[in-house]
Amino acid sequence: MKRMRKTKTILVLAAVVLILACTVGGTLAFLITQTDSVTNTFDPGKVTCEVIEGGFTDNVSTVKQDVKIKNTGNTDAWIRATVVANWVKDGKVVAPWTGSIGNPTGWTKIGDYYYYGQKVAPNDETSQLISSYPAPENGPDGAHLEMTIVCQAVQAEPATVVQQVWGVTIENGSVTAVSNS
Repeated sequence: MKRMRKTKTILVLAAVVLILACTVGGTLAFLITQTDSVTNTFDPGKVTCEVIEGGFTDNVSTVKQDVKIKNTGNTDAWIRATVVANWVKDGKVVAPWTGSIGNPTGWTKIGDYYYYGQKVAPNDETSQLISSYPAPENGPDGAHLEMTIVCQAVQAEPATVVQQVWGVTIENGSVTAVSNS
């Protein structure tokens, strides 16, 4: 009797295991054959910028005019730029430029950089960094002025990135250098 009971228990357990295996196997087979695949697309953020210059006044190439910076990336960005200029004669730098482009609206100069006080959306431009700057006719030792604008961008979010990368904070159009103390 005990032996028969033991055999029945083993048979019942084997049947339950078989039913569970068939159920799980059948469910997996159904899901594999009936479920559409899902494509997970991920576009990484791209933070880039470029200098945009307007035309030259009176076809004279010695006037830097309507200089703005364009966000060419795909995410909002903070923009900064620096003016690299030297007096050049015969392809050699004879003296550094000590002039100034003034105080452009919307920009704050800290150290060698001009920081734009607003986030710039993708494909948008800053306000003018330089509206018009005519190069002086003759520099030291008869040299001419060569001026290049170099720009940089960092992502606008999270807000702490600009402080971590450039050491400044930007809030409500105000740019402030962060103390390293």
